[in-house]
Amino acid sequence: MPHVVSFKATSIWAKWKRHRKVITPSFNQRVLDSFVVLFNEKGVDLVKKLEKHVGQRNVPVYSILGKMILELACQTSMGVELDVESLERRLDEVLDKQIHLFTEKTLILWNHFEVIWYLSGKKKMYQDYINRFGSIISEVIKKKIKDEKPNEQKKLGILNNYGDIPEKHAFLDTLIENTDLDENEIRDEVNTFILAATETTTNALAAILTMLGIYRDVQEEVYKEIIDVVGVEGEVMPQDLIRMELTERVIKETLRLFPAGPVMSRYVSGDIDIGDNIIIPEGVSVAVPLLYIHRNGEIYEDPLKFDPDRFLPENVAKRPPSTYFGFSQGPRSCIGSKYAMMNMKVILAHAIRRLKFFSEYKSVADIELKMTMLLRMKHGPKVWVEKR
Repeated sequence: MPHVVSFKATSIWAKWKRHRKVITPSFNQRVLDSFVVLFNEKGVDLVKKLEKHVGQRNVPVYSILGKMILELACQTSMGVELDVESLERRLDEVLDKQIHLFTEKTLILWNHFEVIWYLSGKKKMYQDYINRFGSIISEVIKKKIKDEKPNEQKKLGILNNYGDIPEKHAFLDTLIENTDLDENEIRDEVNTFILAATETTTNALAAILTMLGIYRDVQEEVYKEIIDVVGVEGEVMPQDLIRMELTERVIKETLRLFPAGPVMSRYVSGDIDIGDNIIIPEGVSVAVPLLYIHRNGEIYEDPLKFDPDRFLPENVAKRPPSTYFGFSQGPRSCIGSKYAMMNMKVILAHAIRRLKFFSEYKSVADIELKMTMLLRMKHGPKVWVEKR
């Protein structure tokens, strides 16, 4: 059996490396810079949507952000114009149910027994939702393949206002042009991108706005930085992003307190000696408790305090790298980390420049968490907005 497990793991690892090599060009800096125009558009749209809720308590932040990030993920990953409202309605239930059932499968002990999982009817339900999600994405892929070849700007699904057209295409263009991947593999990669980009970015932005709503002094410092770097009017340019240092620290500190998921698992491909005569053997999976590590007082002093200065270079240098997993760690770290960071910076710049955020929560300790495959605030952000 160990040989079978090892062979299977080796096959999965080889497939992952092949796919990663194909996908990587879609995330080079020139392509990411070209997406900033879309990030700006979504930032403006977000402000307009939030302004409709001025004076209203408990703004539906998750819903507003979720639709916006889904639309953005479709445009940047697939490079086609979509009826996003229709797509969002179709995907919304599928995504929620898929995540809910996956959580039940993972966290409830008896669901690990295939017989029980099957007899409960949930195995069939879970597979049905996976198939429905896949069929929706397949429609887009087939539409993309059938479309007449447009010019490069249209293929990216953007109007590039920032200079040269990127050398590489959007995510789906790269996958389609690579003859090593069949349609099912392409669909799986697009599925993964949309799931990851939509859910994690939505949750992260909701948590960031909540933190800024609680810690108004930090929000005003971020506002000053945005005005200094970007200005009172106009779009955020790619070169502005590197100068938004405090904004980046706020994002990282929020991801420390509210990581994408409570736990991350990794397959052990070879024996690991962790000291004290303890060997983690090849062939097992290890669960890494991200939330526990990020809120561990032995690593982070006063761990529930929201303090972006933890991520000043001199403070980061004092901690081992394995104590922070904002975008995971190691060879399988998040390939879209730069995309996500750029996206969030641009959207936050527009939001903070136009609106003031408030939250009913008084501190991080007040926020109950909902543990699923991902991590969310159990009772929502409890945010309201005012115009600046």
